[in-house]
Amino acid sequence: MDSIRAARIAAVIDMARPAWEAHRDHRALQEFLQGTGCNGIDAVLVTKGLLGCSLVDAQVAFLTAPCRAAELAFHEEAMDALLGTTGEVVPPFNG
Repeated sequence: MDSIRAARIAAVIDMARPAWEAHRDHRALQEFLQGTGCNGIDAVLVTKGLLGCSLVDAQVAFLTAPCRAAELAFHEEAMDALLGTTGEVVPPFNG
């Protein structure tokens, strides 16, 4: 991660910390982050930093928040396409 992005993530963590500590609710945290324009991987990284959890747990907290329904739908469609569960053939990896 570049230094500009790392500084931005750190600043949002500092800004979001009072909201997290007041509620300790990942859904409320995602609503707060969404309201500040923090979305996508940045929101996942902020969640990881605030909760002190793994990247997987932060992604789950992000994707299961009701306000992130559009992101969850996109994620599920992308995973279906990558895994070939949409009926399309995914070519084998030849790396």
